[in-house]
Amino acid sequence: MHLTDIHCHLLPGVDDGPGTIKEAGRLLDLMREEGVDRIIVTPHFHPEMFEPSAERVERFYWGLKEMARRRRIRLYLGCEFYRCPEMSRLLAEGKRPSLAGSSHVLVEFAPDDVYQTIRNYIYELRSRGWRPVIAHVERYECCHRDSRRVRELTELGAAIQVNASAVMGKRGGRMKGFCRNLIESDLVSFIASDAHDDRGRRPNLGKCARYVTKKYGEDYARRIFEENPEKILHDRRKK
Repeated sequence: MHLTDIHCHLLPGVDDGPGTIKEAGRLLDLMREEGVDRIIVTPHFHPEMFEPSAERVERFYWGLKEMARRRRIRLYLGCEFYRCPEMSRLLAEGKRPSLAGSSHVLVEFAPDDVYQTIRNYIYELRSRGWRPVIAHVERYECCHRDSRRVRELTELGAAIQVNASAVMGKRGGRMKGFCRNLIESDLVSFIASDAHDDRGRRPNLGKCARYVTKKYGEDYARRIFEENPEKILHDRRKK
């Protein structure tokens, strides 16, 4: 199985991921050990918290891309876009990247956002031709209170991503149960590592792929970890 991680923080010095290029190299080594051979790096864009310049992100991306190539890993650029009023404009103007140049956009919300806020942003992105991927949906309290809302978001055109650590129970039983219910309801499109470092938020996609294969079967695991990510990599947004 060709594992693809669509959500992780490997670029050094741009957000709360690795601080140095050496640390980023260690993360690439761990990714390779996990069996990951395609990665979309998704540095945060969070107004007033993480606002690295596009030039800085590009510079570190191309440096890391060469390091990844030497490890036989294909690297692509994306962004974890914290919801903000300027999101659609920044995407349209190319000031922040979508996922691997596709029509897919990884969108993060606040844990205490009300459901209508999430719904409104999804509707806006879809109306402008984007395909929103909701990052780590297990963190959003409004969805925990009523999981039917996750189905409604998919019906609006959103794809659902959950973190590998939550699927495996590393974030507590409540999140594990929530992820299990979403998986069994066939509402999850992507499982990603959301890796940040080589300590508490390590790359773990290979472990999760084995866990999912054992619990839900090889065909399902292949769809989540290989086939669905390939749709992003093969998608190109029409200009």
